[in-house]
Amino acid sequence: MKVADTLYCIADEGGFRLLRGNAGRMEPIHAAGADDFSDVSHALSGRGRNQSGGVSFGTGGGDAAEIERPRLAKHIVAALEEEWKKGGADHIILAAGPKMLGELRKAMPKDLAQAITAEFDKDLSDIPDHALADHLQEKG
Repeated sequence: MKVADTLYCIADEGGFRLLRGNAGRMEPIHAAGADDFSDVSHALSGRGRNQSGGVSFGTGGGDAAEIERPRLAKHIVAALEEEWKKGGADHIILAAGPKMLGELRKAMPKDLAQAITAEFDKDLSDIPDHALADHLQEKG
């Protein structure tokens, strides 16, 4: 019997990546930065922490960050929902800084939110894919 995968969403104010896996094996499946979306300003403070060319609103973004973060969160949730609908995963784990995590929660449809089994309120965008498993052990 095949063990169902976990769908992981690693996000920050500069973008996101989705990974799929189980038992410590994680495969990247999708990534995008703020600059990939025409309705999200990506010129506020330069290159973001996630090294994807996005923008980090954590420093100096001010009011603009409060506008852009929810816009980006909607795109992240849409990508997560699209991947979830493909099947094969039995739950979702989110990791994002506290403000982005809050926006992801607000943007999350109820049916998708029910699949979330763990949330990590920390920015793991700089952690390479192969090292994420150590940071994303499910909370007991």
